[in-house]
Amino acid sequence: MNEMRQKISRIVDELMIFQFNNGAEDIQINLRRQKDGIEILFGSVCPGHGHGDMEKQVERLNRYLKVERNEAMEAYFWGLAGEDEGCDNAELQLIGQMVDQAEARLEGDKLSIRLFRRFGR
Repeated sequence: MNEMRQKISRIVDELMIFQFNNGAEDIQINLRRQKDGIEILFGSVCPGHGHGDMEKQVERLNRYLKVERNEAMEAYFWGLAGEDEGCDNAELQLIGQMVDQAEARLEGDKLSIRLFRRFGR
């Protein structure tokens, strides 16, 4: 379970960086332990960021997050992704391979991200 906590923490870190890089303010995070996994919910406000630009960022985020979970890739590449200051495509793609469900939505200047990771597949 300690490894699961570390992975959830890294997922949260990378998505926080994504939001900060896109001008997010008032970021809220909810982690919900459910009987079959962990649900991660983000809500933030992204004011002053060109709406068209933010829409493109959310589309890009959804493309990277909505891939099939791949535990072999997850174990191998997490260490290679490293811990840099910026969240780039490699980290976002890796997060997509670490979760079972993901969705990001932008409504006005409000960004919401929902992820779900099942326990022991």
